[in-house]
Amino acid sequence: MADIKTWANGQKITPDDMKTYVSDALRGFMEAPACRRTIANQASEQKAAKTWYPVTLERVGSGVGATHSYDNTGGQMSKDPVKVVAPIDGLYELSFGIILRAVSGTLTYALAAANINQTNGGQIAAKPIVRTGCGRSSAAEKVGAGSATVALKAGDFVSLAVHADDAFYIGDGSYAQMISHFELRWVGVKP
Repeated sequence: MADIKTWANGQKITPDDMKTYVSDALRGFMEAPACRRTIANQASEQKAAKTWYPVTLERVGSGVGATHSYDNTGGQMSKDPVKVVAPIDGLYELSFGIILRAVSGTLTYALAAANINQTNGGQIAAKPIVRTGCGRSSAAEKVGAGSATVALKAGDFVSLAVHADDAFYIGDGSYAQMISHFELRWVGVKP
């Protein structure tokens, strides 16, 4: 439940109350922080089977997904290669779409998971806020998507990790329109 404050007639509003209950909430609604980053095409970086790997994100405006990425906070949310950082307290919608390709042959089973304040692949997957299996796009390629609404404090971050039963690459897929992405968007005041 959201923390709501009421003031009695004649009661003064303190600077802390003004920031917490008025300006931070208005800032979020008027300038909702949002960041969408694409996933680096790591076709040259083979990943071994049966291990969770943190996903490296491209810098905003670069790589295969340059036109599909943004950070409306001037880089506050996208300053790290594996993190998307919350600039203010609030409820955030996290979403991702991922494409994994087999090094050779068939990719039999693949997973993706996201977590808060974790950068190690195994830790991201241990108690994730969202975990999803990836479905078959072709025998050699799996695609997956997930989303969750999470309460974050300013400075908290989210990270994504992937896993497969066969050696794999993380990448942009067989088709140009299939670009892996990771997005974090402020949607409301933190309860």
